[in-house]
Amino acid sequence: MPNHGGYARLSADAEARFEALCAIRGRLRRSHRQALDGTAHALRAGSMDPAIPGRHLLYLDLSAREPLAAIVVGDLDTATHVTWQLSGTGIRARNALWGSVREAGQLYLEQRKVGVEEPAVVAWLGYRSPNMLSALLNGSAHRGVEILERDLETFAALRHGEPYLALEAHSYAATLAAQALDSRAGSTAFVQALATIGSAGIPRQLSRDPSRLNVPADHIYEAIAVRDRLAWWGRLLSGRKLIAGHSFSVAGRPDLGLLGVSGHNTSQMTPGNPGAPRGYRDPGTTSLRNLALITTGQKPLG
Repeated sequence: MPNHGGYARLSADAEARFEALCAIRGRLRRSHRQALDGTAHALRAGSMDPAIPGRHLLYLDLSAREPLAAIVVGDLDTATHVTWQLSGTGIRARNALWGSVREAGQLYLEQRKVGVEEPAVVAWLGYRSPNMLSALLNGSAHRGVEILERDLETFAALRHGEPYLALEAHSYAATLAAQALDSRAGSTAFVQALATIGSAGIPRQLSRDPSRLNVPADHIYEAIAVRDRLAWWGRLLSGRKLIAGHSFSVAGRPDLGLLGVSGHNTSQMTPGNPGAPRGYRDPGTTSLRNLALITTGQKPLG
């Protein structure tokens, strides 16, 4: 990082530990090697769109069988707008780290397009996301709340509440985000916007009273794409509900050259295939444009 702020030091320490782990890679368990390799790929210059700036490791935690990680696109010490991007079922540090960081980079670039000069987006894989069956329960979210809360409190301590802070959550991560926000009454990190995409629902008691999320009511947004059956089944079988926030569009806007989203995935775009389906976080979509607007405190497209 170009400055010597708190996150620059934190990242330097994390990357030094990462290099030490690389030196003993052969002695690590398979899931840890996978996360280590994913981290290296995500941090390596030239591994993704060259417009995406350098990435910085916040942590790679190999203390348990399931690795946990967080990587930031942009400069957390100077950013005026910061987004924590949370992912859902089956998306973990050992199998999806590079893709998650690329999606954070895509949101970063879109935030620049909507007028924010210094954003930062954290690709947060800091909990053991559930598999398809356990996604019907709230256990993974309960276990992830403490870690997300810790990371947001670290952010508050290092940045003193100065930047605009938003959460963007896909699928089961909406359940995690809601429970984390509910636990944060009196917290020092003030989350100013929440956007959920393909939500698998949040606990009923929170959906009935969105004020418990401790986010301004006019900055709570959700979107469900056409033919997103996984989100629908997730809510039906789990008994969870939508937040009852403001809906935002993920349909195509030909007048603006923006494409619509279908299905549940965050990324479906196939390079060289303009007719391929698009996911919630794919470039060139109404969805990504609206996520960039919401997470920087602006109104989404109608």
